[in-house]
Amino acid sequence: MSAAVASWQTLENVTVECTHCGVMMTLQPGSRVKYYRCGSCHRWVSSTYSEVFRADAKMRTHPVKDTADADARFVEVKARLDQWLTAVQEQCPYQTMGVSPLDSADVIRARFHALAMERHPDRGGSAEQMRELNAAYERILKHRQRKRLEAMASGTSTRATPASVLPARNR
Repeated sequence: MSAAVASWQTLENVTVECTHCGVMMTLQPGSRVKYYRCGSCHRWVSSTYSEVFRADAKMRTHPVKDTADADARFVEVKARLDQWLTAVQEQCPYQTMGVSPLDSADVIRARFHALAMERHPDRGGSAEQMRELNAAYERILKHRQRKRLEAMASGTSTRATPASVLPARNR
């Protein structure tokens, strides 16, 4: 007798489907004997009646698929995606400055000036921190300018204040 037939007869590593209503039967708690119950039509079967299973048209067994390889690939891809999302989030200019894309131009400008006072090399910050802050502010200005131009091209108005209102940084 093959391993597949043996596992089917003892209900090892299989799921059971009720053919009467097409619902997968749930495994009921038990130690030696496995009991399966249909939640829809309330029929039940047990592993001690494996001979009856062959003649019974009210249930069907399905071998449980081994998903270990697929699970390992999923975990690997998920880890890469998490790493990528973290990198993207760290590059977000709004998060770097601690503002929201919905904030007004005045709020963003005020936040830039406050952070510039903290991070400027002459005030105890580092040149790298200041470069990061300047780059984030420039990206926000460009993003708002692009949104304004897209809105003008489509004929709709934007909620945010146009980036042209924001003063350009002196280089």
